[in-house]
Amino acid sequence: MRTITLTAVLLSLSLTACATRDRPDAALAAGGAAFDAARAAGAAELAPQPLQQAQTKLARARALAQAGDQQGARRLAEQALVDAQLARAQSASERSRRAAEEVQASLRSLREEMQRGSGSMPQRIVP
Repeated sequence: MRTITLTAVLLSLSLTACATRDRPDAALAAGGAAFDAARAAGAAELAPQPLQQAQTKLARARALAQAGDQQGARRLAEQALVDAQLARAQSASERSRRAAEEVQASLRSLREEMQRGSGSMPQRIVP
Protein backbone atom coordinates (compact mmCIF):
# COMPACT_ATOMS: atom_id res chain seq x y z
CA MET A 1 0.00 0.00 0.00
CA ARG A 2 2.80 2.42 0.90
CA THR A 3 4.68 1.61 -2.30
CA ILE A 4 1.60 2.30 -4.40
CA THR A 5 0.93 5.54 -2.53
CA LEU A 6 4.54 6.67 -2.84
CA THR A 7 4.55 5.85 -6.55
CA ALA A 8 1.32 7.79 -7.05
CA VAL A 9 2.71 10.78 -5.16
CA LEU A 10 5.92 10.81 -7.19
CA LEU A 11 4.02 10.44 -10.45
CA SER A 12 1.65 13.25 -9.50
CA LEU A 13 4.54 15.51 -8.60
CA SER A 14 6.40 14.82 -11.81
CA LEU A 15 3.30 15.33 -13.94
CA THR A 16 2.46 18.52 -12.12
CA ALA A 17 6.02 19.81 -12.48
CA CYS A 18 6.05 19.05 -16.21
CA ALA A 19 2.68 20.64 -16.81
CA THR A 20 3.47 23.86 -14.98
CA ARG A 21 6.79 25.38 -15.87
CA ASP A 22 5.85 28.99 -15.17
CA ARG A 23 2.43 29.32 -13.61
CA PRO A 24 1.22 27.44 -10.55
CA ASP A 25 -2.40 27.15 -11.77
CA ALA A 26 -2.30 23.42 -12.48
CA ALA A 27 -0.43 22.69 -9.24
CA LEU A 28 -2.97 24.72 -7.28
CA ALA A 29 -5.84 22.91 -8.99
CA ALA A 30 -4.25 19.51 -8.36
CA GLY A 31 -3.58 20.37 -4.72
CA GLY A 32 -7.12 21.64 -4.27
CA ALA A 33 -8.61 18.54 -5.87
CA ALA A 34 -6.45 16.27 -3.71
CA PHE A 35 -7.49 18.24 -0.63
CA ASP A 36 -11.18 17.90 -1.52
CA ALA A 37 -10.75 14.17 -2.15
CA ALA A 38 -8.99 13.69 1.19
CA ARG A 39 -11.71 15.61 3.02
CA ALA A 40 -14.39 13.56 1.26
CA ALA A 41 -12.54 10.40 2.33
CA GLY A 42 -12.90 11.39 5.98
CA ALA A 43 -9.44 12.81 6.57
CA ALA A 44 -10.79 15.59 8.79
CA GLU A 45 -11.62 12.92 11.36
CA LEU A 46 -9.16 10.16 10.52
CA ALA A 47 -6.02 12.10 9.48
CA PRO A 48 -6.47 15.70 10.60
CA GLN A 49 -2.81 16.71 10.80
CA PRO A 50 -1.75 16.14 7.17
CA LEU A 51 -5.11 17.51 5.99
CA GLN A 52 -4.56 20.70 7.99
CA GLN A 53 -1.02 20.98 6.61
CA ALA A 54 -2.38 20.65 3.07
CA GLN A 55 -4.97 23.34 3.71
CA THR A 56 -2.39 25.71 5.19
CA LYS A 57 0.04 25.16 2.31
CA LEU A 58 -2.69 25.67 -0.28
CA ALA A 59 -3.67 28.97 1.32
CA ARG A 60 -0.04 30.10 1.40
CA ALA A 61 0.46 28.96 -2.20
CA ARG A 62 -2.54 31.00 -3.33
CA ALA A 63 -1.22 34.03 -1.49
CA LEU A 64 2.22 33.63 -3.09
CA ALA A 65 0.64 33.28 -6.53
CA GLN A 66 -1.30 36.50 -6.01
CA ALA A 67 1.90 38.21 -4.85
CA GLY A 68 3.66 37.10 -8.04
CA ASP A 69 5.93 34.41 -6.56
CA GLN A 70 5.02 31.73 -9.10
CA GLN A 71 7.83 29.34 -8.20
CA GLY A 72 7.13 29.52 -4.46
CA ALA A 73 3.41 29.11 -5.09
CA ARG A 74 3.97 26.07 -7.28
CA ARG A 75 6.33 24.49 -4.73
CA LEU A 76 3.85 24.96 -1.87
CA ALA A 77 0.95 23.72 -4.02
CA GLU A 78 2.93 20.58 -4.82
CA GLN A 79 3.66 20.07 -1.12
CA ALA A 80 -0.04 20.55 -0.38
CA LEU A 81 -0.84 17.90 -2.98
CA VAL A 82 1.47 15.42 -1.24
CA ASP A 83 0.05 16.29 2.20
CA ALA A 84 -3.50 15.81 0.92
CA GLN A 85 -2.61 12.48 -0.66
CA LEU A 86 -1.00 11.41 2.60
CA ALA A 87 -4.13 12.41 4.51
CA ARG A 88 -6.28 10.38 2.13
CA ALA A 89 -4.00 7.34 2.40
CA GLN A 90 -3.94 7.58 6.20
CA SER A 91 -7.73 7.82 6.22
CA ALA A 92 -8.02 4.67 4.14
CA SER A 93 -5.52 2.92 6.38
CA GLU A 94 -7.41 3.92 9.53
CA ARG A 95 -10.74 2.79 8.05
CA SER A 96 -9.15 -0.56 7.20
CA ARG A 97 -7.69 -0.87 10.69
CA ARG A 98 -11.08 -0.16 12.26
CA ALA A 99 -12.78 -2.66 9.97
CA ALA A 100 -10.21 -5.30 10.90
CA GLU A 101 -10.86 -4.61 14.59
CA GLU A 102 -14.58 -5.09 14.03
CA VAL A 103 -13.97 -8.40 12.27
CA GLN A 104 -11.72 -9.54 15.12
CA ALA A 105 -14.39 -8.59 17.68
CA SER A 106 -17.01 -10.53 15.70
CA LEU A 107 -14.73 -13.55 15.55
CA ARG A 108 -14.18 -13.40 19.32
CA SER A 109 -17.94 -13.29 19.86
CA LEU A 110 -18.48 -16.27 17.56
CA ARG A 111 -15.77 -18.26 19.35
CA GLU A 112 -17.35 -17.48 22.71
CA GLU A 113 -20.75 -18.58 21.42
CA MET A 114 -19.27 -21.78 20.07
CA GLN A 115 -17.58 -22.48 23.40
CA ARG A 116 -20.78 -21.88 25.34
CA GLY A 117 -22.68 -24.16 22.98
CA SER A 118 -20.03 -26.86 22.97
CA GLY A 119 -21.09 -28.11 26.42
CA SER A 120 -24.19 -29.70 24.92
CA MET A 121 -22.60 -30.79 21.66
CA PRO A 122 -19.81 -33.25 21.07
CA GLN A 123 -16.51 -31.57 20.56
CA ARG A 124 -15.33 -33.89 17.85
CA ILE A 125 -17.12 -36.21 15.55
CA VAL A 126 -15.09 -39.32 14.79
CA PRO A 127 -16.04 -41.27 11.67
